Amino acid sequence: MIQLGGSFLVGLVMGPALDTWITCQLARRNLERPKSWRLVNRWLLSVILGMGWAAMLMRVGWTGMLAAHLVWVTVTAAVVVTDLEHRLIPNRILYPGAAVTAVLLLAGALLDGTPGRLGSAALGAGLCLLGMGTLSVLGRGALGMGDVKLSAVLGLVCGYWGLEVALRGILTGFLIGGAAAVGLMITRRAHRGTQLPFAPFLVTGAWWSLMPIHTVG
Repeated sequence: MIQLGGSFLVGLVMGPALDTWITCQLARRNLERPKSWRLVNRWLLSVILGMGWAAMLMRVGWTGMLAAHLVWVTVTAAVVVTDLEHRLIPNRILYPGAAVTAVLLLAGALLDGTPGRLGSAALGAGLCLLGMGTLSVLGRGALGMGDVKLSAVLGLVCGYWGLEVALRGILTGFLIGGAAAVGLMITRRAHRGTQLPFAPFLVTGAWWSLMPIHTVG
């Protein structure tokens, strides 16, 4: 419990630094942070990051894979915020985060003696990318390319734990997103043409799929 509490606090403290980085990356696209969301998102990001770090320590433990999972959580938390604010998943955040995650995943697998899982990780990323890309084409843009690329990053780490974990993460994200959309339409806060930020649902599904309550390899 002490270690989990410590990891939560570290993630919480890192929130402002991540928030500043997000601001810089958005500024390069001439995008300003919405003032009405500013204070809420700053605290929300810190809490999400703290919870994510604690969850990954609980899931992975002090192994070679921990660094990759912490970077993955940090990057996905960042794109949740940008998608909520601007309906945007910036490549400037996603691409470097994906590259660092992949390198650390490779290093962690070699360190832990689990290189065989790297094939499953790559397959998970590929299947998620292909599946989401197909849905984007069939849906005529209902899913943005940012969501498609994000799914590959989510599938990479989830796939390391098994293809069923990657698929469960994506499907769970769709279920949560669908339920949220239905709820918003029932309350007349959205209609069929409303573009909802989908990254929060995808990330929630992926994080949930890695929780220790599931029996994965």
